[in-house]
Formats: sequence, C-alpha cells, structure tokens
Amino acid sequence: MSALYRFFAVLTVLIILVVPSVQIGAADQPEYVIPVILSMTGSYAFSGHSDAEGLKIFENYTNAHGGIRGQKLHFVVYDDQSSPATDVSLAGQIIAQHPAVVLGSDGGSLCNAMMSLFKDGPVLYCLVPTFYPAKGSYIFAATVALDPFIAGMIRYLRLRGFDHIAVISPTDGSGQANDISIAHAMALPDNKNMKIVDYEHFNNTDLSVSAQATHIKASDAQAVIALAAGTSLGTVLRSFNDVGLSIPVETTPANLHADQLAQYLPFYPKQLVIPGLAYMIPPNAPKALGPTPAMKKSFDQLFDAYKMANAQPDPGATSNVWDPANMVVNGLRKLGPGATGSQLRDYLLGIHGTYSGIWGDYDFSNGDQHGLSDQGVVLTEWDPKSGKFVGVSGLRGTPLPK
Repeated sequence: MSALYRFFAVLTVLIILVVPSVQIGAADQPEYVIPVILSMTGSYAFSGHSDAEGLKIFENYTNAHGGIRGQKLHFVVYDDQSSPATDVSLAGQIIAQHPAVVLGSDGGSLCNAMMSLFKDGPVLYCLVPTFYPAKGSYIFAATVALDPFIAGMIRYLRLRGFDHIAVISPTDGSGQANDISIAHAMALPDNKNMKIVDYEHFNNTDLSVSAQATHIKASDAQAVIALAAGTSLGTVLRSFNDVGLSIPVETTPANLHADQLAQYLPFYPKQLVIPGLAYMIPPNAPKALGPTPAMKKSFDQLFDAYKMANAQPDPGATSNVWDPANMVVNGLRKLGPGATGSQLRDYLLGIHGTYSGIWGDYDFSNGDQHGLSDQGVVLTEWDPKSGKFVGVSGLRGTPLPK
C-alpha cells in the first residue's frame, strides 16, 4: 500500500469519527396539520378572527412544549364566509384529505349544515354550544351546552330579583335552538315564578330591530336576554338605544370580545352581562363560588401561553377553542400522530372527569357531546375604562355578594 493511499485511508476514518452523523429531528419532520373551518368574513367574522387568534397562541405554546411527539402542530384555517353552503363545500374537500380531526365552525347553523358529512368520521369539534350532536358520534361541541347555559343565565337574573324578562332571538338555526333551550329553562321548578313578558325575533341581516325594541319597552320586562352574536348584537343594542330601552341586557358568550364591544360605546347599555370564564371571578369571591384547584391548573397553562406570546389572555380568543384544542392534542400525544378519527373519538368519549379545562370538569359519559354541566356558567361585565371583563357571578351563574 503506498504512503499516499494510507494517508487518505486514515483521513477518511478521522472524518467519519469527527463529523457527526445526520439525525432526522423534529424540525425535519412534517407538520401535523389540523384543518379549521372558521368564519373569517361575514356575520360571524368577529368570532372567526378571535378563534383564529386563540388557536395561533395555542399552536405556538404546543410547539414550544414538544408539539405532537416531536411534530410541530399547525392549524390551517379555511374561511366559510359565514355561509352554511360554503361549510358543506369545504367539509367535503377537507374530508377527502383524510384528517383525523377538523375544528369549526363558529356558528350553530354552520355546524348543523355539515354535521351529516362527519357521521362516519373524522372527528368534527364544532366551536359553538348551540347544537346537539348524537351520543357517541364523531361530532363534539365546545363549551357548555345551550340548555345548561341558558339555565345558568336565567338563574343569574332570577337570583338578582328579575322575574319579568323579555327575549329577542334570531330566526336562523341558532335562534331556533335558543328558543328550545329558553323553553326548557323556563320549565325548571326553580323558575316557576319567572315570566317571559315579551318574545321577539329578528333576521341576522336586519339593519334595525326598532319595532321589536319598542314592543319590549312597552312590556313590563325588568331585563332582556338578547341572543344575538357579532354584528347582529350591534344592531340590537343600537335599536334599544334608539327607542330609549335602558333595562339590563344579557347576551351570549359569542360577544366576549372587547374590540367588538368598543365599537358599540355610542349606544352601549347601562348594563350588559356576558357569560365568561371562571378565571374572571374576583379572587375575593366566596370559595364555594370560585374555580376548583384542577381548573386553576388549566388557567395557569393558559396564562403561560399568553405570557409566552407577550399578551394578556383574551377571553374571546380562548373561550371556544382552548379546551377542544387541548383535549385533541392530548389525545394525539397519547395515541400518536398516526391516530385515526375513530381512535381519537374513542379517546375523547373516554374522558370521564379526567380533564379539567378553563370551562370546568369534562365528562362525556352522560351522552352530552359537550362534556360540561352548568358549573362553567360565569357571568361577567366588560369595563370600557380598563378594557377588561370582570366576573359578577360565581360558578353556575350564582351572583356574587355585593
């Protein structure tokens, strides 16, 4: 062997020993994509943009803590334009890609439109409470179901001494679900002395509801439940102001957006009560009305995520998306990125008090695909000066002592 050959042979061995082998790390793995259908335009756009914001913060926090078994999580948002027909079209396209789970949309009528497409999977986790998927199905709904939610809202009014109330609700699918839940809540024994003195309806495309507002004003209602969301709430509140209706207003958590409410300041009611989250309950509230220790752990995770984003927790951006996204990611971490829709559905249905989120303790064993009770109903008011939401009730909508 020549001296030159021996030289190159030794050099080759040294290179192999010194230069590290190339490893395929998390950064080289493909992203784990979860499709999300949201209303980025149209009448539900406030909710859509807020949900997208919350999902982005959750995505960054998840990836900073290992992603899904080393794969980076990525939410891909599709705009349904607040249109049920667009939801059906998008759902068909997305299902053809064979994902394990799809999140969205952010309106009850929107989710209802595409629900039948998911009867055989994948998992659809809708981001609203205003519809009721079948027990054990592939379809889940975020936050507290409408029946216990409405019951908690009415409990708050009753315990404040308001026993004559008015209701105004849209005529779409969400409004029809509202009407059913109102009837269920009013039939509860505790509400036997409560009376609806005026019941009004409107179309989400209406530019004014002054006629309905005049009817409410002419009744002897002490408070009004305005089941309007997004731009429709602005229309309702403006009409209330135009006719001089000044009684307390209670609305839905879909309006838990400070930026949205700030636009209504010229005609903002004297009191607008909105369901919020348990972390908004003042720390000096009676212990029996405050969040459980397990819920507080979820709050800490939420606060850490927003701290990492150099932002303050936005209830509107987290209220609908945080718990569904967290439970889905927990399932995928346990099952692995190759999990099927069927496996993920079974994982979610197996949560029986084993997960406490920002809305409360989850239990899917009773067939309610929301997994929550009225424990998570907490009423808040928005303070325009500070821009913050402050709890005015404890858990279950029980008013806090003055």
